[in-house]
Amino acid sequence: MAGVLGWPVDHSLSPPMQNAAIKELGLDWVYVALSVAPRNLGAAIEGVRALGIAGLNITIPHKIAVMEYLDEIDDDARVIGAVNTVRVDGARLIGSNTDAYGFTATVMAEGEMMFPDATVLILGAGGVARAMAAGAAAEGARKVILANRTRSKAEEIAQDFDSIYPSTRFEVVQASAPSLAHAAQRSGLIANATSLGMRPEDPMPIEAESIEPHHVVFDTVYAPPETELLKAARRRGAVCVGGLGMLARQGARALAAWSGLEPDEDLMLSVLRKSVAESG
Repeated sequence: MAGVLGWPVDHSLSPPMQNAAIKELGLDWVYVALSVAPRNLGAAIEGVRALGIAGLNITIPHKIAVMEYLDEIDDDARVIGAVNTVRVDGARLIGSNTDAYGFTATVMAEGEMMFPDATVLILGAGGVARAMAAGAAAEGARKVILANRTRSKAEEIAQDFDSIYPSTRFEVVQASAPSLAHAAQRSGLIANATSLGMRPEDPMPIEAESIEPHHVVFDTVYAPPETELLKAARRRGAVCVGGLGMLARQGARALAAWSGLEPDEDLMLSVLRKSVAESG
């Protein structure tokens, strides 16, 4: 058994995706959604040890809080400051973070972009932005530009990562139109790590005029599957990459950690796309 633990979690697309991959691997497992209120998180994690669960995905709002209940946290998760995957190793619970891999693998596979020597503009400064910045730096990005309305949050990421990734320069800009336009001119990849785009009335995280044909534009928002940002990027001639690939690939990396087997990422992505189409 495996599952995704969050609050709320009924809307999660992970169960159909993971169950399809589990079946294809021939595992006698089931993957379920586990809705756990924050006040019950400690008790839920302790119960994992007794229930024979192979592993968990951790989602909002538990990615940071869960860390205090684990026996070990791997280097990637410690750098990012959040855990989205828990592996059970005997009686030990080991936390990791597969979001950075999900991001970089998706950009490379679907955007046909390589990170070495690239300049990456990341919009946002939350947990997903931290994972994306860490992933880009680990893959060899020359510069990561962080843009956020609350500048101090972006500065915190830059300060945290400066010494960890000495080969990558971290720059912070204000999330205002002129600053974003200048940052975009110097970037090959524009990556939205904010929630802007989930609702029809949301403004775009960057003005369409800042997007050029040489850009790869990535959006973590996957519902709707083509956000206003990606629509604008497509009209401007840029390469567009949606967020479903990141969800599929981070989930595949988690399943591989639990099972020791390599799941079919393409199958998982196909199931996700079908789920989104049926729900929309």
